[in-house]
Order: sequence, then C-alpha cells, then structure tokens
Amino acid sequence: MKLLCSLASPYARCVRSLIRYLGIEDIEEVLVNPMENTAQLLDVNPLGQIPCLITNDGVPIFDSEVIMRYLDTELGAQEMFGGQPYNWVLQCQYSMIKGLIDSAVKLRQEQMREEEGVRSAFWTSRFEQALLRGLMQMEHQSVITQTTIQAPQLTLICLLDYVDFRHPELDWRKVAPATAIWFSEMRDLPAFVETRPQ
Repeated sequence: MKLLCSLASPYARCVRSLIRYLGIEDIEEVLVNPMENTAQLLDVNPLGQIPCLITNDGVPIFDSEVIMRYLDTELGAQEMFGGQPYNWVLQCQYSMIKGLIDSAVKLRQEQMREEEGVRSAFWTSRFEQALLRGLMQMEHQSVITQTTIQAPQLTLICLLDYVDFRHPELDWRKVAPATAIWFSEMRDLPAFVETRPQ
C-alpha cells in the first residue's frame, strides 16, 4: 500500500502515527505537496487533499478518519474507535478533536493570507477562540485520564504538536494545564516521536 502524505499535515500525521502505533508494515509513505495539484494526487483524490491511502488493489481511500477506520478494521484490533457497539462518547470526543484540527489548519491558512494582504482579524480570532475553548473542555473529558490510546488520544497528541508547530504564540497550556501535563507524558511515545511535524 501507499500513503500519499506530507510531513506537516496534521491529518496525515494522525494516519502516520496510527500506522506506527498499530505496528503496521508495508505501507510506503509518498511525500506530496497538495498545493501543487500533481497528477499523482489528483488521479486518486480529485479533491487534491492528503492523506490518501492506495490499497494493494489500487483503491484510493480518503480522508484521514476513513483511512484510520480502515486500517484499524483491516489490520488492527478494531479498538481505536471503540469497537461495537459504538461508544458514542468516544465518537463525540474524536469528532471534537478533529474539529479542533480543522480550526488549527484554518488558522494557519489565515496566517498565510497575510502575504496577500487579505488576512481576516475576525476569522483569525474565531479560529483561535475555538481552539482555546475546545482545549479547555479537554480538561473535563476522559480523553486525558485514559491510560490506553484510542482515536481521540492519538488525534489530540497530533493536534497539540501541530499547534506548537504552527501556532507557538497560542498559549494553550495556560487554559488547559492538565492537558499540557498529559501531553508532555504521551508525546514521546515512539509513534509520535517518529512523525513529529516538520
């Protein structure tokens, strides 16, 4: 299998970390820049987004959540998303953290618009506040009290590393001190060290 990805994308990082955490082998990571709209990417994902997994049968699978669920179902123990019956609390936790990644990426996109002179103070503030509110809520969630890693924990670690990578000025540790302590302990697991954004 091949995984089209980049080393900076938090979405691709979630998949790359999951691959390592589950000990899945034989997935070749192919670095692509989604902004270049290469035929290699557009031929398998017309949206031009990463990550995109290409199975051994040549079937493209995207987005990051679908890829994670696929890998966990086909090559893992089906425990990353709570198995069956569905754990709806876990599903909602995962959904919120995924939404926080969306806010962090949109905030980065607004910062990149600075060069064009069209950065919006309103949207910048909105994305920053969404991130801080969501991380404050993490303080009261079971996500950071669990000793095992499932999809919410894995995604939260990838989110926080991305925020530190792209938004070092955002003082999230001040509003989420317990999450910060948890993060400092979890982020050094091999699956996360090997996939740090760059």
